[in-house]
Amino acid sequence: MFLAGVSLLIKSEIIIGWIENNLENTSLYISAIVVRLIFGILFIVAARESKYPGVIKFLGYLFVMAAIIFFFIGQEIFQDFISPLITEVKPFAPAAGLFSMGFGGFLIYAFSRNKEVEQK
Repeated sequence: MFLAGVSLLIKSEIIIGWIENNLENTSLYISAIVVRLIFGILFIVAARESKYPGVIKFLGYLFVMAAIIFFFIGQEIFQDFISPLITEVKPFAPAAGLFSMGFGGFLIYAFSRNKEVEQK
């Protein structure tokens, strides 16, 4: 997440260009589902190892729900949903990058171990 944020902040065309170029391909649709499902399951399973297990588990369930919704709406409606968003969101890519970096930083902090706690 942090690195995706850096990419959006420095050169947003890398991510946005890939989405635009693959909008008609099934690979974008499948990637959107699979990535959310994997992250969701990882968050749910690893939640108790974090400093904020409730928040991490909640985010995991949100990721899984988004994957299920994308699966059931189908590729055509997914494309109809994403297409107008690309042009609307493009000017805000640097802000989205900062948000993504913040979220990535939160995840790093949430799963970092405090050395004092481990020694006890």
